[in-house]
Amino acid sequence: MPDRILALDTLAINAIALVMLIGIATSSQTYFEAALLIAMMGFVGTVALCKFLLSGDIIA
Repeated sequence: MPDRILALDTLAINAIALVMLIGIATSSQTYFEAALLIAMMGFVGTVALCKFLLSGDIIA
């Protein structure tokens, strides 16, 4: 399970890098905002999965 969490985090980082490269190539601000949203969702997903792995419950 920890390997899957690491893979999810790596996938989010690769997606951020790809969106940033597209944003640099097209000089569009929209891609940078999309990269920020992907970063936030990746962080929240990683934290939620780690918390679930450690305690078995996300909210409590």
